[in-house]
Amino acid sequence: MSVKRVGVLLIGKSGVGKSECALELILRHHKIVADDLVVATVEHGRLFGKSDPLIRGYMELHGLGVINVQSHFGKRALCPKKRIDMVIDFIEWDKSSHARGFLKPYTYPILGKKLPLVKLPVRPARNIASLVEVAVTNFLLKKRGRDGAEELERRIAERIAARG
Repeated sequence: MSVKRVGVLLIGKSGVGKSECALELILRHHKIVADDLVVATVEHGRLFGKSDPLIRGYMELHGLGVINVQSHFGKRALCPKKRIDMVIDFIEWDKSSHARGFLKPYTYPILGKKLPLVKLPVRPARNIASLVEVAVTNFLLKKRGRDGAEELERRIAERIAARG
């Protein structure tokens, strides 16, 4: 996916909701690169993803079948190739999967490149597309030196020191 011009690779078990999330992101004017099979390559030291030509432009939606993305949403919904900047892993929700405290940073290796990884617990009634958009915004803010978790941790440490 291309979300806010950031290349996002959505991964997770079959049926966890990746394609449905991609569909919602398309409806929010983001672009799809590939569904189900992403062909990854390294070019000039950067990782890129594209669709296999056979299935380019098609999506499978459980319960609806295969759709032609361009026929449904127009050419603007497609991105033929995109640099992969981050990975979001859709993991099944359980009581231990929600965040407590600060999240440690994860990475995901692809073709010798380590990409930032977000582990996103999914379950019915969560607005996963919104959470993906927020994860992308957080990624962009961190690239600009703004890390909300670090900022809050610093503020807590300052308060503790002031009371010490």
